[in-house]
Amino acid sequence: MAFKLRITGAAIGAMIAGCAGFGVAQAQDSNVTLRLSHNLPTNNALHYGVMEPWAKAVSEASGDSIKIDIYPAQQLGAAKDHYNMARDGIVDIAFYLVGIEPGRFPIVSGAEIPFLVSDNDKGSRALYEWYSSYMDTEMPDVKVCAMFYDGGGSIHSRKKVEVPEDLQGMKIRSPNKMAAELYRLAGGAPIQMSANDAAEAVERGVVDAVSFPWKLTTSLGADRVLKYHMDAKLYSLATALLINKSSYDALSDKQKAAIDQNCGADASEHMPRAWTEYEDEGREILKNKEGHEIVSLSPEHLELWKAMSANVRAAWEKEVAATGADGARIFDELKSKLDSYNASY
Repeated sequence: MAFKLRITGAAIGAMIAGCAGFGVAQAQDSNVTLRLSHNLPTNNALHYGVMEPWAKAVSEASGDSIKIDIYPAQQLGAAKDHYNMARDGIVDIAFYLVGIEPGRFPIVSGAEIPFLVSDNDKGSRALYEWYSSYMDTEMPDVKVCAMFYDGGGSIHSRKKVEVPEDLQGMKIRSPNKMAAELYRLAGGAPIQMSANDAAEAVERGVVDAVSFPWKLTTSLGADRVLKYHMDAKLYSLATALLINKSSYDALSDKQKAAIDQNCGADASEHMPRAWTEYEDEGREILKNKEGHEIVSLSPEHLELWKAMSANVRAAWEKEVAATGADGARIFDELKSKLDSYNASY
């Protein structure tokens, strides 16, 4: 006897409901374009070696339903405004220098104390894992996707700087509060400004020295005036990739997963590698450039700078204590995390 398929009204209703649900799922994965903003030019490795590969990885993980348009060189806003830009939805994603607004984020600024980090990649993993305990409290307005260190910076100057006293009376561009405190203790006159603004200030004679990574010094043209380059990683800047919460919440589950798998500790460790290599190349460029001198520090001179950095840490701990937190304990947590990855200076 032939089998006859009987389709009931209930079955038809279920099929229609299923198709409708499928349509909703499809709509959730509709194409979306997100805007990502950062402060450096397109010839910097942050752009082509970090941001572009990250945007591509997110797009591929989403099945190409996410497109990320990148706006470099402060096109959409000044470097110091990028946290607010991500918070307020002016952009969907922002690259942010966590120390660019002195006093705003006191806990994470401790990650920029001079002579702290030796390995940028492992150090970046340590940074993210350490700050995971504090980001929801200190940066509650945004989704912190990743955190990583830049290539590390030193002092590039019009005259030779070897010991702290050599900075006496010099106007020096400082990238953050921690470096500024170090230079102030040495007798310098630190001026905090963005890298782009600092390069112009060098040309105009407004500053006598800058704290820059190596390659940034040449890519922004500061080496046309600054001929002496201290051969030491005085500091590394802590940075963050921030996502607007509403932009993230509007994504489908699959699209959120595409973002999430490119955020976190693993992403934080891998993202800065091209940037680190790029900055390391800059040392070789300046080393071989006519009229330039790489200033090596003796162990004794290096200890002078480190001793001064201990005073910077003490001042930071007092600032954090004023907020009700235990600065010494928080720093020990960070140092222990860096030590666990062999990433301490």
